[in-house]
Amino acid sequence: MENKIRNCPECGSKNVVSDSKHAELYCADCGMVIAENIVDLGPEWRAYDSEQASKRVRTGPGMSYRIHDKGLSTSTPKLPAGIKRLRWVNMGSSEKTLAFALIEIDRMACALKLPNDIKETTAVLYRKAAKRCLIKGRSIEELVSAMLYIICRQYGIPRTLKEIAAVSRSPLKKIRRSYLFLLRKFELKIAPADPSHYVPRFCSELGLSERIREKAIEILKENKGKGAARGWAPIGTAAAAIYIATVLSGEYRTEKEIAKVVGTTEITIRNRYKELGKSLEVDIDSLSPHPRREKASAADVS
Repeated sequence: MENKIRNCPECGSKNVVSDSKHAELYCADCGMVIAENIVDLGPEWRAYDSEQASKRVRTGPGMSYRIHDKGLSTSTPKLPAGIKRLRWVNMGSSEKTLAFALIEIDRMACALKLPNDIKETTAVLYRKAAKRCLIKGRSIEELVSAMLYIICRQYGIPRTLKEIAAVSRSPLKKIRRSYLFLLRKFELKIAPADPSHYVPRFCSELGLSERIREKAIEILKENKGKGAARGWAPIGTAAAAIYIATVLSGEYRTEKEIAKVVGTTEITIRNRYKELGKSLEVDIDSLSPHPRREKASAADVS
């Protein structure tokens, strides 16, 4: 009622005051009591600082799929260790599996510095898989790693399978197999990863300027997704665009330096920047300040 009354019915003033002490709602201009016996919906306790408020409050956090019971259970503070162990023993096998999977999601997501919405969506996907009985007979680590990669792809967050395998307890081959299994079972259609999403992170790790970053993204835009149509991996394409941008801008980085940061090979970068150079109509090898040794040795022989 307090929220509905905005104007005084007597004088039309908007200066309506709620007096919680006397449980009244009155107009500060004309003094008319608009409502009496107002119910105070606030807490019955008082707190004089944030520490007292945190100790006296009895409501828990919001519902979250990242917790096996969705955060709806009442937590009892300062329980003995034996009671905590007993509570875990009383959990069912499916609930234990779910709790372990959610812990793995949180651990890997924290290691990859992913936001909470990625954790939440991955937890929802795992619950859907468990409901459809896709978990039985499969490794939890493999499925969780593959689900995390799927959600990162859907949200456009640049994380590769190799990066996820580095923080997972499962090998890359098994994670890739689970990834294809989940795509088939859920009938998911994921667009190819955009190489430009990887450019800012790689440029930051290489210590390159903003100018190089913008130039590399511009090169990828001029390519217009031709690399994805040819089956190029987005990491190799992004690395090639960064290499071309460094050569054209003067902040040179060798293929070896870029390959080490990106996690690919020098040969991949070399093949990709040659193809990108053709679309730009630029001979990158002639502009490179450090030509490869093969060219130098061939010139010496001749």
